[in-house]
Order: sequence, then structure tokens, then C-alpha cells
Amino acid sequence: MAHHKDLTGVDLHEPKGAASAAAGTVYVADGLGSGSWLPRLPNNVILNARIDDVSTAGDIYIPVPIAGVITRISTALGAAISVADANITFSINGVAIDGSAITIAFTGSAPGDVDSSTPSGHNTVAVGNQIKVSTDGGSTTTAPLTVSILIDAS
Repeated sequence: MAHHKDLTGVDLHEPKGAASAAAGTVYVADGLGSGSWLPRLPNNVILNARIDDVSTAGDIYIPVPIAGVITRISTALGAAISVADANITFSINGVAIDGSAITIAFTGSAPGDVDSSTPSGHNTVAVGNQIKVSTDGGSTTTAPLTVSILIDAS
């Protein structure tokens, strides 16, 4: 009789429960000789960049090192801004990312304020793409802005 570890070719079999497991799930062992099928965790990658002064109109470009889908964009303000809101927009190779714009309110702004968006379309990236982050310079007062882009890598 062959040992299980020695099986090859047609004698190999799928893990227990594979026939009824939902697509996109993975088998996770429980350490007790069994396990269960769970949703696949996303392969998240975060790209970070900094705008030196959100109150000065301009663009920065972030190179994309992996393929995937942008699922969340967040910003963190480094100092209070005044006079007007700062509007931040995002695009991939010149195409606007739907649902990605972020407005940083000047009223009550303070260092550490976090704003975010959840892109809804035109948010798929490929290796070698570039993400453009633009600020309209609508606010005043010099304030750095950290931008974090969450990508579910494919």
C-alpha cells in the first residue's frame, strides 16, 4: 500500500470539500487536522506619495510597479489649510479615475486630518502605468499632504 505522500498523477486528489467550495475561496487549515474554505484575502499593495504643498496647484506622478485594481485612496493633511478647500483628483495615464476625487475642507482643518475615496471605475492599473495626483491649489497656507493608494494586486 502506497503512502499518501507518495501519490502521483491520477492518484492525486483535490482538497476535501473542493467540489462544493465557492469560487475565489482558499482552504485554510485549523491546526487540528481539519480546516475550512474562506474568502481569498486581497493581495493589497499600498503606494505612498507626498505633495509638498497642497495649497500650490500642481501634479505629482506615482509609478505603478504591479497590476491590479485601486480600491481606496486616502490622504493625510500635514498642517491646517485656510481660505478655501483643496481639491485633489487622480488619473491613470491621463484617464480620470471615477469616484476618486477628494475634497479637503479648510473649515476646521488640522494636521492629521484624513480624507478618502473609493474609486468606482477606470481604476485598473498595469505594471508601468503612472498615477497622476493633482491639487487645484484652492487653499492657502503651506501644508504637506500624504497620499496612500490601496491596490488589490491581480
